[in-house]
Amino acid sequence: MEIPKELYLDTNMIHSWFRNFMTSLKKNEPLKMPDTLQFIVNQKELKLFTTTLTKIEIFRYLKAEWNRDEKSCNEIWETFVNSFDITVINVKEIELEELLALVAKVATKKKTLVNLMHLQVAKKNNLLFLTGEEKLKEKYKEYYDKVLTYEDLRKLFA
Repeated sequence: MEIPKELYLDTNMIHSWFRNFMTSLKKNEPLKMPDTLQFIVNQKELKLFTTTLTKIEIFRYLKAEWNRDEKSCNEIWETFVNSFDITVINVKEIELEELLALVAKVATKKKTLVNLMHLQVAKKNNLLFLTGEEKLKEKYKEYYDKVLTYEDLRKLFA
């Protein structure tokens, strides 16, 4: 596989930044950049994408775990996307019938459903999907084969 130019980041690839950011605020310490994200943003040839689906998952985390209000969630989100020049794709619809057909073919765990929504968005935007879920790459390759794990990405840039 050639080195990618555009990369879709799902929630599990960026969540640690938000956890570290909130911890740094609470403890009044410098932000510790997660190694995974540091590696990704250091690859200057990559154009990074995420979506409003990811934003929803991050807002849920910030509200549930840190009791942040909507204004604060937006400020933290904007800090993140602006810090790394990430393009946010506004997801207007998820094609549920397509996902229904997919889960009818492939045994799918409940926690995988949101990941399949991310996969669908990556497919519709023809983006290489970066995920920490190795099983997602293997189980759903017939649906969309432009999926990389973080380990795959590291090997491409080695």
